[in-house]
Amino acid sequence: MIMAHLVLIRTISGRYLVGIGTNEEAKRSDSRGESAALQGDRVRADGRVVGLAALFQISRLEAADPNAGAGLELQVIATVVIGGTSLMGGCGSVISTFFGVLIISVLAAGLAQIGANEPIKRIITDAVIVVAVVLDTYRSRRKRG
Repeated sequence: MIMAHLVLIRTISGRYLVGIGTNEEAKRSDSRGESAALQGDRVRADGRVVGLAALFQISRLEAADPNAGAGLELQVIATVVIGGTSLMGGCGSVISTFFGVLIISVLAAGLAQIGANEPIKRIITDAVIVVAVVLDTYRSRRKRG
């Protein structure tokens, strides 16, 4: 986590990735453009992170199940947005995402402690995501205006 944070804030390609994110219009309007080397760096970094996540998942399950991560996408988006990363790109950090992980984990543990069933857990998690996205949108509009 610390290494990822340092790469994003201390390297040129890391700052470029944070600044532009996945906004294709920003990439086209950027005077430098994205060089093939930088795009290759990004793809290689994505591959490394996915491989590391797969190793963690396999060690947790003690088996390689291709369907093990189905349905976790929404939880990941919630974690990142709650941690303060903007869906529009350009703002966020690994440390704040870690705090988002803590918040979602505490929420899930609390719901398990009170005996909430799976549909209720998803509804509450989705409600938290909606609130986080609305706050993110409000924050980005306020910053622009």
